[in-house]
Amino acid sequence: MESLKENKNVIIVCLILIISISILYFIRTNDINKETINNEYNYIKKYKSNEFIPVYITEEDMAKVYLNEYKNYMIFNREDAYNVLNKEYREKKFGSYDKYVEYLNEIVSLKTYELEVDKYSVSIINGNKIFDIYDTYGNEYIIKEKSIMNFEVYLDKETINIE
Repeated sequence: MESLKENKNVIIVCLILIISISILYFIRTNDINKETINNEYNYIKKYKSNEFIPVYITEEDMAKVYLNEYKNYMIFNREDAYNVLNKEYREKKFGSYDKYVEYLNEIVSLKTYELEVDKYSVSIINGNKIFDIYDTYGNEYIIKEKSIMNFEVYLDKETINIE
């Protein structure tokens, strides 16, 4: 205890030095972190990786997307092709999945891989956008868009009334 009393001034100076060095260390570490954050912010800002870029898709583009989507269903996933048909339409037109598969077996050929939109028209019925699409072989596809990429397909206008 006596040695503490004798070295009181030395101990106080040492504590002040330790506290000062600790404070300087934390200030410097904080500055380095701020520089790192600023550099990362400048990197993002410089390359504009966080900006919203609006994309405008025309109705023709959407007609192509819908025809291509249905074409891929017909070729690669017939069950999805059947399910994307309007329920009332598919029941009245085909009755069962097996009859739909028979229909696809008759129409799907190498030409199916080459289907493209030849002409199209767009109308709005009861708040739904209706794409009337004709492919390069004269086949008609009526696409009822409920929302983007949420659609139903009809293969003719005669089987049921499209609403």
